[in-house]
Amino acid sequence: MVDTVGDLTLTHDEMASLRSYLIATVFEFSDSIEISILGMFGANEILSMANKVYSLMMGNKKEYTNIFSNDDYKIINSCIFHGEMALGIYSIYKKYIDYGTCDFGITKDKIYNYILEYRKK
Repeated sequence: MVDTVGDLTLTHDEMASLRSYLIATVFEFSDSIEISILGMFGANEILSMANKVYSLMMGNKKEYTNIFSNDDYKIINSCIFHGEMALGIYSIYKKYIDYGTCDFGITKDKIYNYILEYRKK
């Protein structure tokens, strides 16, 4: 597990990998019954989150700190938790998810630990 501190900072490559992971989650949970496993979020909400990540990346920054809302974190948390628990999405799509210098296995743990530690609401 990766340690986190009070802020979540993601690089451009990590943001690109997060976006790909969210999209892979929707592809892998292919029908509405499966996607309901993700909790209260449907495919459209997850794809909207992926689009939000992409929109934030259009600013072309090197790092992004504390850019997500609590609702965003709920969607991301649900995708990471259920995507890994149910299907191991990252290991299946690793070559499509990792972007540039990002090993999303590490980033995924960093995001998930941050959510568990600092976003308990």
